[in-house]
Amino acid sequence: MRNAKIHNLSLRGNTGVLFGVISLLFIYLIAFFIAQFESGDVGVSMLPISFFELLLSVVSIVFVFISYLLIVLINKKKRKKLRLKKWDTNAKKIRLIYFLYVIILGVAIYFLEANGLLKLIVPVTIVGYGIFAIIAHKYTSGNTAILGIIFIIEGLVALMYPTLGFYLWGIAFGLNHIAYGIYYSNKTT
Repeated sequence: MRNAKIHNLSLRGNTGVLFGVISLLFIYLIAFFIAQFESGDVGVSMLPISFFELLLSVVSIVFVFISYLLIVLINKKKRKKLRLKKWDTNAKKIRLIYFLYVIILGVAIYFLEANGLLKLIVPVTIVGYGIFAIIAHKYTSGNTAILGIIFIIEGLVALMYPTLGFYLWGIAFGLNHIAYGIYYSNKTT
């Protein structure tokens, strides 16, 4: 069956576009908080650094949770419409891969932050997601391997040019997912 690889975490069509938009909003919010903190004006700059780091962590966890729920709910409707099983083999494997990605990346970010290597967080998240996309390609129906390679290249550019980090983060998680969603939305219609 052609649609058997449409799993609950698929970013095809509207789901990819929605995830891209949410990612852009999240990245803008993080960049806004950091710019305000660095400016020394009123607002988050009044917070102690440890509380500010906690705020960024909470915002990140909320982003991951909201994104996950929205993606699963939208794809649940797609799968139901196509009369696919909720927990087929691909859905189980893709969730395991996603869970491992979130855990491994969370631990990596924690150690980067604990060792003062904050400039590496953006490149590591982009490259890590690229690796996740390449691994997940086996269980998806889209070209997530190509998307993963693009992410890895963008992550390496972010590593070489840390000042472009937020722009590359926005391009990678926002614009790439929007383009991926639109491409597969047009391809399936």
